[in-house]
Amino acid sequence: MKWNRALGLNIHQLWEEHNKVIMYAGSFLLLGIWLNPLIQQASYKNKCIHFATKEFLARASIETKSLTERELARTEAYRFCNHI
Repeated sequence: MKWNRALGLNIHQLWEEHNKVIMYAGSFLLLGIWLNPLIQQASYKNKCIHFATKEFLARASIETKSLTERELARTEAYRFCNHI
């Protein structure tokens, strides 16, 4: 017994009637797979900056008068997490 005939499935007809929907869904899926590592890396970098800012605030000493403690800690955290 062939299941596609029993269930009324015709792949060729399905493709002809819904090819745009299938192509758009496939394109969005591939775009999401391609962008996922970039989004994850940005998320990890933001977490690194957040935790490094807390660490630098805990041992902060104002070295310049133009930056507040928080700005100085964020600057140092950004440099630390981006390996500058």
